[in-house]
Amino acid sequence: MDDPMPKLPHYVFRRANGTYRYKRDVPKDLRKYIRKKTLYRQLGASYDEALAALPRVHREIEAIFQVERLTSPGERASALIQANLGDVWVEAAERGKVGQDPKMLPIDPYADLADELEDANVPAEVVDRVRFANVSKPEMTLERVFHLYLQDKAQSGTEATKQHSLEQRITRLRQDVTACLGATFWQYRELPEIRRRDVNTLRDHLLTRLAPNSVIRTLNIAKAAVNHVIREEELDCRNPFAAIKVEGSGASKTDRLPLSEEDMQVLLPAYESNAEALTLFVTLADTGARLAEIVGLEVGDLAEDSQSIHIRPNSHRGLKTRNSARHIPLSPRAFTLLRDRLSPDHTDTDPLFPNYAGPRGNDKASAMLMKRLRRHVIDPKKTIHSLRHRMKDRLRNTDCPEALSLAILGHSQNTIADNYGAGYALEKMRQALQRAW
Repeated sequence: MDDPMPKLPHYVFRRANGTYRYKRDVPKDLRKYIRKKTLYRQLGASYDEALAALPRVHREIEAIFQVERLTSPGERASALIQANLGDVWVEAAERGKVGQDPKMLPIDPYADLADELEDANVPAEVVDRVRFANVSKPEMTLERVFHLYLQDKAQSGTEATKQHSLEQRITRLRQDVTACLGATFWQYRELPEIRRRDVNTLRDHLLTRLAPNSVIRTLNIAKAAVNHVIREEELDCRNPFAAIKVEGSGASKTDRLPLSEEDMQVLLPAYESNAEALTLFVTLADTGARLAEIVGLEVGDLAEDSQSIHIRPNSHRGLKTRNSARHIPLSPRAFTLLRDRLSPDHTDTDPLFPNYAGPRGNDKASAMLMKRLRRHVIDPKKTIHSLRHRMKDRLRNTDCPEALSLAILGHSQNTIADNYGAGYALEKMRQALQRAW
């Protein structure tokens, strides 16, 4: 018997010939620019191919729909050509082959589209760029780097609160860059021309008002944005924000302390009055998982046959690192509590903790758990995350191999070899955890 067809993601449909396609209606207010009611993109011949291609295609269509917000006339012209004429016309314009290669289609469609856009009151500079296939991109400055980074973050479904927080941090970073490197550095210094000495100057400026670890977090925003743009725009340059040293930064064993067994004895009764709180607390304690990983569980992530959970990206949360995706065996008490949350009408994609499945759900769950914890444990270095530190210590003290401990906790591996293969068997992980429970 054939396996049932999995539920298709939004905007994806299966054609009669078995291939998959992306279908997106053009918003009415954009149809004066995009002369179509619907945009289509091929995703692949199989379900797996479609899922692999979907994020890229979705970002592409979202970028087209941002045409009114694009900062440069060249970008707007490129988006309009792509939406109305197709990728081949954009690629021809970017390569400068329009009108030069006899194998290329005639240049008339650019002019026809320009006439239509002119009637739609598109700015004259944008119309002219469409007419002459002039879609050259603006210079890659820090201002443009962060514009693209924020745009892609918004298109990838980042929560509104996280997006707003990121925007605020980037605004403060721009102020710091301007204060120590000059007013024109952010807007006009091209990325390949930014030197490490410039970043070191910024680091020293940040250290005058921030703790070393806060400086690292601030510079990491810039590093992530530049890495993203280098990858997505296929730039041939290095990241000047990479591997910047900040004296006094780094984790310390005293940054956060594990919960002791005495703590656990007084805390467990504090959570028993609320089934949801107890389930979260026990699952965190017996898996060592991150709070966001447990809060974001879906019904389908609970495997009753193997009494384990599957940590993976879903519509409720992403993952911190690639190595965070894993299966974790459950203790009998954690499995029972999680199974009790199921009901016959649940589907696999329903959240196991619906009260915390929305925006800032992780923060709300943390506040709820911490409220109970602080009634009994007042040491500020002990938090809900201390359950993860506790499990790390328990694995270490039961002679669990370090590589196996990293796999259970979802930490990044340190070598390429460690990332090969399917990883440790579930039973091997269970044996290690049973000694820690």
